[in-house]
Amino acid sequence: MWILYIVLFTLPISFGARRDFFEREDYDAFGERLAIIENRAIFAENDARQFTIIENPFSSNPLACNLDYMSIDPERQANISLGYVYNIVMGSKQDKMESIVAMIGESKQKKFYLIVMIMAYSSGCIIRLKHAIWVPVSFYEYYPPSALATDPRGTFICVVQLDSTLCVDIISNTTTKFSNDQFWDEKQFFYSKSLAITEKRRLLLTAYRIIDEEKKFIPSLYLADLSDPSNPLLLGMKNLSSQYLKQERDVFTRSATLSLFLHENSNMVIVGVPHLDCILIFSMEQSSLSLVKTHVSPKKNVLFGKSVAIMDSNIYAVLVYALATLPWSLSQIQVYSLNETVEMPKPLFIFPNNQQEMELADSQELPHRIVSLVTWYSNGIGLVLDAASVLLIPASPPGYCSASIKKYEDIEIYKPKLCIPGTRQISSSFGPCMICPPGYKNNGSAGELCVKCKTNDTFWCFGAAINEIDMKNMTSYNQANPYPESPHTTEFEDILLQNIFQFSTLNLHCLRISPMFWTSVGICCCILFCIIIKIISCWSKSRKRQQCVQKILSHCDVIGDGKYWLGGLISLLILILITFACKFSISFTYLYPIEQTSLEQRRTVSCDNTLFNAKLTSSLQLLSTLKYEEEKPIFTLLNGQQLILTVQFISTGYTCKDLELQTIRAHGLSIKSETFNCSKSNEVLTIIKLLPQHVHNMQIILKGPHFIGGLRFCFSAASVTNSDAHSKAQAIDTCQLFFMPNQTLTRNPTVNVKMTKAINRTAGFTLPNETRYTGLWLPRFTADTLTDELLFSLGSEYLRYALKTTILVISITESEFYMKNTQEPIARQYEILFSTILFASKIALVLNE
Repeated sequence: MWILYIVLFTLPISFGARRDFFEREDYDAFGERLAIIENRAIFAENDARQFTIIENPFSSNPLACNLDYMSIDPERQANISLGYVYNIVMGSKQDKMESIVAMIGESKQKKFYLIVMIMAYSSGCIIRLKHAIWVPVSFYEYYPPSALATDPRGTFICVVQLDSTLCVDIISNTTTKFSNDQFWDEKQFFYSKSLAITEKRRLLLTAYRIIDEEKKFIPSLYLADLSDPSNPLLLGMKNLSSQYLKQERDVFTRSATLSLFLHENSNMVIVGVPHLDCILIFSMEQSSLSLVKTHVSPKKNVLFGKSVAIMDSNIYAVLVYALATLPWSLSQIQVYSLNETVEMPKPLFIFPNNQQEMELADSQELPHRIVSLVTWYSNGIGLVLDAASVLLIPASPPGYCSASIKKYEDIEIYKPKLCIPGTRQISSSFGPCMICPPGYKNNGSAGELCVKCKTNDTFWCFGAAINEIDMKNMTSYNQANPYPESPHTTEFEDILLQNIFQFSTLNLHCLRISPMFWTSVGICCCILFCIIIKIISCWSKSRKRQQCVQKILSHCDVIGDGKYWLGGLISLLILILITFACKFSISFTYLYPIEQTSLEQRRTVSCDNTLFNAKLTSSLQLLSTLKYEEEKPIFTLLNGQQLILTVQFISTGYTCKDLELQTIRAHGLSIKSETFNCSKSNEVLTIIKLLPQHVHNMQIILKGPHFIGGLRFCFSAASVTNSDAHSKAQAIDTCQLFFMPNQTLTRNPTVNVKMTKAINRTAGFTLPNETRYTGLWLPRFTADTLTDELLFSLGSEYLRYALKTTILVISITESEFYMKNTQEPIARQYEILFSTILFASKIALVLNE
């Protein structure tokens, strides 16, 4: 009476909950409607009132069949007809020649039954149904059907109902029923959720227990022994969480649908508690359960754990019901390693992904939603979608991934597809091919393994490497040099004095061209000469030779008007200084313009390598300002110069057949372009395009699941000259390389190129000469995030894989300003001549005084 009171009291709430959160058409409303074993998959479609059956679904030639509900109606009972299937199960280790399918069904007369179909193997599409067993179950009208399970052999089937548990032994043809409050829980009423049975008839049940005093609901896991159905034993119970559900209607929502999976080969049990976004993994012994691992999703309110499964390869799969994987699905399957010990592990991979997509169903547009996850003992999974369709994803052998899709009725089966270059698959898995680790490559011939790259200074290994790339001639460079600054001294007189009276001892060359050094040498020679003359005058008896020398030196005296022979020696020193001043002045005239003077030429003139006869100024000018007549030709040449753009995709599996180039017009319109050249060499895809104008937007579309290790952009153009206007547009040759170590190009990269005019105005050295103009286009490259950071980032939420399409957008614009560089000589010829004469005369006057 106590149980009945609670049931009757909660009927309106339960009914309202089911109406609010579930519809009978929902494929996850009451349980799994998909069951899979190695040689058969069966899917219950209530809207069509039929079963879709795939015989040998994972062979090379699957066979799709249909079985109407009316085909399993019990004989000699015309008033019973199957109208609705709540859930369906099959034993994973059944005999291939005879399979047993169990389900909970509702007749058209609104009565509930446990239905067991015994089916014989058929190589054709004739479903050989031996017979069906119908066992009534005492469900309440508005209470959702509860847990159903069968042992791996399919011979022992149990149903946990609201008030009792029903077990059917197919071999002994016996049915056992016992009360829940005397077996599962003596004092507390519970709502069952999911059930699993081992070969030794151990039962695992997830349920919500009611704390009667507090009216709260606790998720729990039970372990029972039904090896003797006449004497069932409860072995233990574990609370799955200390957090409660406080309202009864919350128990009947999707978030409260506890999930359970038993992996009997390893005696591991995984339980999903989606309203807490966590899963728990237990180790099952003979009569106990011990918690091994708790995994809590970093994302909240995503229903992490709505369905769970453990595979043979030490991985487990979790359905995250409310976390989208766009553009394919509003849900996702996350796969983790059982051996991971960190508290919040990262997924090994996620389905769907860029290698394993979900196609468009007939009855619903993308994105779909995955509502349940089913698995069998082959490392594969089956997924039920809300689009009334099923995906079967078997494990592919090493070196392959399950990516190719074949459709059979409402069931799509994924087939093995060879891993693309740059990836690997080292084990049997239903997941995508993994990218090669940094420093490794796979050109497709290495099979399931990646081999180590042989790198050096010129051969590089990019992310997702196919082969090493020779980067000797693929670096970044720019032929435009920084415009020099004017020298600190821009007065020729100061420059002349600095170079005449500078005594530099930096190196032998500086000494050799230094006027002061040679003047010092002359002074030393004069002193030595005076000493020699004095010695000769003291020892020689005849003074004729001394007088002769003094007379010669007196004639050389330009300082004392020939009065002193010593003045002749000093005059010779002055001559040295004047000679060097003239030599420097003549050489200085050839240090203009700077683009025609070499470093070696400047070294011969002065010890200062930065010396040149030029005053330089730079300024930014608005492109829209009016131009002088003499300036217009250079702008005309630059505007008419034809630019060639070269784009190189480095370390990629794309070929020219995968390429499409489009010109982007206004309002989002694009026009396909055929005027370009494409070539592929050594895993480098090269596109050469003659730009129709300097302002141009284009996109390069690469179709196919391949990676790109790096990008390189080059601009080139031939020089153009207008001799009459003394103007020349210089040749362009500049390249920019984009890449990040161990990363690949992202899905939709964008590169912006800002083209700026650099105008060099060079004034004539002599006033009648014409001013010359040279111009150069200077591209400046900027890019958004080019690399797929989710692929390699240690902090990424999940991994992305090969993209189905890569679209590179290139936007070329012109700057609103142009750079104007003006070059004028510091001193022209007449200025240099006058300053040199003035310098010589001043020295003579100073010494004369």
